[in-house]
Amino acid sequence: MARFLKPLFLVLGLALFIWAMRSVDVTEVSSLLRRMGIGFALVILTYGLVAWFDAISWKYAFKSEEAETIHPIALWRIRTIGETFNAITPLGSIGGEPIKAHLLKEKYGLTYKQGAASQVVARTTLTVSLILFMIPGIVFLLMGNGISETFKISSLTGMITFSILIFLFLLFQITGTLSRIIHGFNRLFPRQPPRPSLEHLVALCGMMSGYYRQHRGLFLKSVAFAFLGWVAGVLELYLTLYFLGISVDFKELWIIESLLQLIRAGSFFIPLSLGAQEGGLILIFTSLGMAGPLGLAVSFVRRIRELVWIALGLLLGWGTPFKPSKVLPKDS
Repeated sequence: MARFLKPLFLVLGLALFIWAMRSVDVTEVSSLLRRMGIGFALVILTYGLVAWFDAISWKYAFKSEEAETIHPIALWRIRTIGETFNAITPLGSIGGEPIKAHLLKEKYGLTYKQGAASQVVARTTLTVSLILFMIPGIVFLLMGNGISETFKISSLTGMITFSILIFLFLLFQITGTLSRIIHGFNRLFPRQPPRPSLEHLVALCGMMSGYYRQHRGLFLKSVAFAFLGWVAGVLELYLTLYFLGISVDFKELWIIESLLQLIRAGSFFIPLSLGAQEGGLILIFTSLGMAGPLGLAVSFVRRIRELVWIALGLLLGWGTPFKPSKVLPKDS
């Protein structure tokens, strides 16, 4: 099924991209991009701040004895390499996760289960912080004048739906519900020999639920640094619009960035959110009373930034695997 869905999603993304290109004046978009100049370099460097906060957030997604030993710079490098493979492989946002786990094993002697557990927790804290980040954006949107009620209600509905799904996902991890389902499945359908893959999954669930019960302080730190990463995205947007020659107030910046991230989260199944980001930004900018070509220009700046960081990730990956560092105690 996945073999057919991935090409289908890619075709959908290309169709959205073509629609976005045809819906605005591309000549005006090109004119806007020529204004960027040195702004491209500053936007690319600013994203380094986003990546750094995300790496620190991931550091606190490990248990305390692991977090104390893992160096943030090494984790930033691992994250950059892994996110590059997330972007370029057909598996989408999970393509680079096994690579991250492998590099953690090479560098720190962590088991694959330890690495995988930290990645699931980090993804969870990232999405929880995204909800916290989107709340002010939606409030600013609802308070705004001259914005259609349909757009306001659609944005609010999208955020509420996303928040409920993430809350259920977090609850699913904390309570160890998946482990109970697997144990029930094994009781209903006993099999000899035991299923090793299910046993590994149960162990992984136990590690994640144990983290949430025993390391609440680390969880809050992880959410806090992830939140700072989203805020750094507002700075990136500000610099982009500044060099495009557009002045936008703080509330509008927060609205645009929060809605953009909501669209990207909702279109995770499309590689790189191709088309969804372009069409979404055009819709956001026009709904806020700004020009559609400006939204497409902002999207293109982000695409250029993505390409540069993908190149950096490939360059960093050239020197892997890392030399082993201090080996941490392994969980079973």
